[in-house]
Amino acid sequence: MRLDVLLLPRELAVRPRPELCAVVVDVLRATTSIVVAFQHGCRSILPVASAEEAERARVSAPAAILAGEQGGQRIPGFDLGNSPREFSREIVGGREVILTTSNGTKTLRTVGGGRAVAIGAFQNRSAVGDWIVARGADSLIVCSGYEGGFSLEDAICAGAIVDRAVSVATGLTLGDGARASQALWKRFGSDLPRLLPETAWGRRMLAMGFGPDMEACARVDVTDVVPTMEGGRIVLDSRAPA
Repeated sequence: MRLDVLLLPRELAVRPRPELCAVVVDVLRATTSIVVAFQHGCRSILPVASAEEAERARVSAPAAILAGEQGGQRIPGFDLGNSPREFSREIVGGREVILTTSNGTKTLRTVGGGRAVAIGAFQNRSAVGDWIVARGADSLIVCSGYEGGFSLEDAICAGAIVDRAVSVATGLTLGDGARASQALWKRFGSDLPRLLPETAWGRRMLAMGFGPDMEACARVDVTDVVPTMEGGRIVLDSRAPA
């Protein structure tokens, strides 16, 4: 079994063969918000690429919650933005959410292609590492990055998931991206609340007043939920602990 990390979604185009499983990471903030939503009882999430597509999707699901951001800010007219603090049990419990974000939902749409896809964040990193190992197939962790560029926080989170998989699997072969990400996790993972605000996107989030969001995004191993993509929609993996 082989595990590798892609530091940018565009690396998918040059992979020599399709891996059977993938994990998408967008720590600040899409995948963290998705994990929190399912921790609080969300029924399903439909990831879409744009605000226009989200509005079209709600025509056939008028009871769904519209959530999303552009440039970090809530899209005008939407019910929620992309803050994990907004996805409370009172709001999303038992509900369907239609979500669009600048990077994470686009990556989710790109990575599919017949793969089993899980959503990863620091909050569920051990559960996702275990999910990879339980699948027993060659796997990728794909970092969403920001506007086509590298994001340190995504690479560190990918490394945290790799580190967990290595600790519970036997015979796991790591690609260069996985080794590099694991090294970043070991170097920076001990002080995420300090590190995240110092990353490029973290500084922009601070300037927009989203400091508390980064505190939520920096929490490690606080839930066992593993959201997965099924038919273009995200649901809770029925085999994972609730």
